[in-house]
Amino acid sequence: MLKTAEIMPLTGALGAEVSGVQLADLVKRNDSSNAEQLFQMLVENKVLVFRDQHPDPQTHVDVAKLIGDLAPAVPMYPKVAGYEDIIIIRNDDDNPPENEVWHADMTYREVPIFASVLHGVHIPPVGGDTLWVDMVAVAEGLSAPMRQFLTGLTARHTIQKGFSFVNENGQNDRAAELAEIINREKATNHPVLRKHPVSGAETLFVNAAFTEAINELAADESDAMLRHLYSRIDNPRYQMRVKWRPGTVVMWDNWATQHYACGDHYPSFREVQRVTVSTPRYASLGLN
Repeated sequence: MLKTAEIMPLTGALGAEVSGVQLADLVKRNDSSNAEQLFQMLVENKVLVFRDQHPDPQTHVDVAKLIGDLAPAVPMYPKVAGYEDIIIIRNDDDNPPENEVWHADMTYREVPIFASVLHGVHIPPVGGDTLWVDMVAVAEGLSAPMRQFLTGLTARHTIQKGFSFVNENGQNDRAAELAEIINREKATNHPVLRKHPVSGAETLFVNAAFTEAINELAADESDAMLRHLYSRIDNPRYQMRVKWRPGTVVMWDNWATQHYACGDHYPSFREVQRVTVSTPRYASLGLN
């Protein structure tokens, strides 16, 4: 089925729009060959965009399972009724956009999640796009002396940094949940330059949401270095942008990219639903 799919690159850096494929049909076929091809397409392109899909919740979950084992959903978000694996990210009058910053999901975990599958359910007429950046290309764009300096350095990632807005905004109900997670999810260290466990490509693996510091540097040196590295992400040549439509499904490689959900639609209503994949099925991994 995927052999007949049309794959259209979206930028010179990353991303592809896939046409001629209905994800619901892919799930029904339950064909391991198709599933492995989908996985390979994802690793090669880093972001895959599927239009006019409108998956029901079970299909959404099953699509994610095609590429790997599911990760536990973040507790602080509402879930689709009957589906604990699908979180709802909703913006309305009571829920303004949160955390508008470049980030990779859940890097505070000892093994960060491999991928996410996001379904656009309610899309505003204007705005609310999501951007992705190729962290392999960002790493490759660093000078040789900079890459040599960063090699061997590690960075500390924590959930409390990424969700600091919960306490800052007085979200007391979520603050209690966050405190429980912090007790379970201690600070985790990852290499600043990390090899992708599947492709082997070197990635820049620090992000403004969850990375607190580079461990081997003094605090002021760490802050300055992180600011510099984050500035490299802002280069448009490494980026792509998706304009959502209802029924659009996007899956991305969280080990190779970062993303940014633009809140320019607010206060218009926007809802997307996400399933996360912990580890892939179709590759032997040398994690971290």
